[in-house]
Amino acid sequence: MYSLHKLLWDIRKDPDLAERYLADPDPILDSYGIAGGDRAAMRGLDFKSMHERGFNPYLIYFCAIQLKVDRADYYAQIRGEKN
Repeated sequence: MYSLHKLLWDIRKDPDLAERYLADPDPILDSYGIAGGDRAAMRGLDFKSMHERGFNPYLIYFCAIQLKVDRADYYAQIRGEKN
């Protein structure tokens, strides 16, 4: 979980990393050692799944902002109204 939270924090703090993540997430996920269901949630920006898997809600939210996810879409996903 540490690597996952570090990735969320780093995306939040580093606009260049966020842009590279949006362009091609796989090399970044590889470099942080993110695999399995956590990788699928991150790759798909599945915020509801991230919450359900125990990701830190604060880090998820601010990572989503840095990745330019529309706030209404973010909350709709969390409520299960949108995938």
